[in-house]
Amino acid sequence: MIKRIEFHLNLDDPREAAIYQALKPSLQYRHAGEVIRQALDRLLISKVEVHKPQMLTLFDQQEKSHE
Repeated sequence: MIKRIEFHLNLDDPREAAIYQALKPSLQYRHAGEVIRQALDRLLISKVEVHKPQMLTLFDQQEKSHE
């Protein structure tokens, strides 16, 4: 299943304008979605993987305390 997500950039905000400028070449070739997916993957998924072992350790400790 494909899910479309719309978002807006406020070009009066310097940070959001910089995001737009970085995406602008990709927009011309309709590759902006891939660029956004890669960036979010690096930002969000890598953070989940970094914290995952710690979360599993906490879960294991909670399981042992309930036994």
